Amino acid sequence: MLHARILYIAALLGALLFHTYYTGWFSWYLLMLAVILPWFSLLCSLRPMLRLRLQADMPSVCRLGEPACLRMGCAEKLRLSPPFRFESVIFDCMGDTACRQRIYLSGSKTAQVELPTHHAGAYVCSLEKGRVYDYLGIFCFPFKLPALGELVVLPEEIPPEEAPSLTQLTARQYRAKPAGGFSETHDLRDYRPGDSMRDIHWKVSAKTDSLIVREPIEPVRSQAILSFDLSGARDTVDRTLGLLQWMSTWLLSQELPHTVCWLDPESFAPQSAQITKLDDLEHLMRQLLHTSLRDGTPSIAHRSFPAADWRYHIGAARAEVDA
Repeated sequence: MLHARILYIAALLGALLFHTYYTGWFSWYLLMLAVILPWFSLLCSLRPMLRLRLQADMPSVCRLGEPACLRMGCAEKLRLSPPFRFESVIFDCMGDTACRQRIYLSGSKTAQVELPTHHAGAYVCSLEKGRVYDYLGIFCFPFKLPALGELVVLPEEIPPEEAPSLTQLTARQYRAKPAGGFSETHDLRDYRPGDSMRDIHWKVSAKTDSLIVREPIEPVRSQAILSFDLSGARDTVDRTLGLLQWMSTWLLSQELPHTVCWLDPESFAPQSAQITKLDDLEHLMRQLLHTSLRDGTPSIAHRSFPAADWRYHIGAARAEVDA
């Protein structure tokens, strides 16, 4: 440590100056003590310095606004633990910024760093520049720091002011079920070679005097689009992601697979993700929380989707339904 080294140099110069003007045995003894003391401290500190191990614990997922912290301390409780220091680095993937904090510890003390949870995003945590000192704080050696992970702060689900209508998705056409099998809805057609005898509708066949087969059919699902703008201040992005989370979950609860569309903030290229189950939504949300935001990202609101039967857009200011 710098202050310990400055203090030792001052003490050594004082002992040397004292020996220059006073040549008695005490001044010589004091000078030798000042010269030998750091090496004696290093000799006594060397074993615990080499045994030093740091452990760290942090959550991996939390909700927006929930408290979360990184806790650090010695993995092994040493009788006389040498002092050590390191830096904690928290990198905000969406904001593309890093926060550094220097930490000093010794003995059985522990350190705690509050993790940022006031905005949704992915925060990569790491430890750097580890140094362990002897008991006097004059000599130092690097020591291995544990690898940390990342904290994913999920957005809080925000329902829209008014739930959108799905009436344009109620009229569905039907098609033959590709794999056949069980279906509550059937269509009737003439028998073709290779059809199973179990699928023959015997009553209708008897009336028409020809073999009629029950063919399983399934509804042709309409295409639903969720689009959003990944732009604006962090509070605006938190609201946008919260609306997206709620809307996508709600559509899945209505048994409506859908497509999520947005523009990449770096290349402005259109991006899309198919959401058929909650795992798809979770994967998409993690991808978005790792995306670096950029100023000037255009809106996707005016982009047309001719194949879509229903579209819901989440903008920076408001949300709207487009049939």
